[in-house]
Amino acid sequence: MSEQLNEPVTVKAGRLIEVTNLRKHHKTNKSYIAVQVEDSDGSNEKCLLFTKNEITRAEARALKNPEDVTTKNWLTDLLD
Repeated sequence: MSEQLNEPVTVKAGRLIEVTNLRKHHKTNKSYIAVQVEDSDGSNEKCLLFTKNEITRAEARALKNPEDVTTKNWLTDLLD
């Protein structure tokens, strides 16, 4: 696999929202973390569901790979 540089994107802050698992089966999570996402051009909006453990693992991955983490510019941060 060839190395690829990440292109700059405008990043907006999202909100992690805990939602109840309405069809909970035995030994499944009581809740999920919902995140609304869209492509960088604003299309293909969808909701993704994560467990708390998946969020924790993703945060750890971001800390281990700071070169791959996106950042907000000051104007986006101010308006977000």
